[in-house]
Amino acid sequence: MEFVPIARLEEIPAGEARLFERHGVRALLTRVGDTVFALQARCPHRGCDWNGATLDGEILACPRCRFRYSARTGLNPLTTACHVNQSTAEYHYRNFPEGRAELYDVRVDAETVAVATAPRPFRKVVV
Repeated sequence: MEFVPIARLEEIPAGEARLFERHGVRALLTRVGDTVFALQARCPHRGCDWNGATLDGEILACPRCRFRYSARTGLNPLTTACHVNQSTAEYHYRNFPEGRAELYDVRVDAETVAVATAPRPFRKVVV
């Protein structure tokens, strides 16, 4: 997987979300505590630009449509497991387009934040 440097760590204050675009990669970077997360640059609900998104804990709110997503998982808080297959223990989620935002892997090296060029495959996250 290829990573592209997109920001300096000091450009991402804790508790804030900011859009960055460098070297052909555009992503919304958030910093929750000491961890940096990267999500797709547009809100999945209506395609709004996330410039100006607010962060409350780990929950992002789109500045235009106000849809919310977890910076850590990319999931909309309204996306919940709605069925558990008892024989396989698989969770089946309500699947609607605005249910999740694409996440990108992040590497922080010597104060430089690098983001993967391809989104992370979706997987269940047990909280």
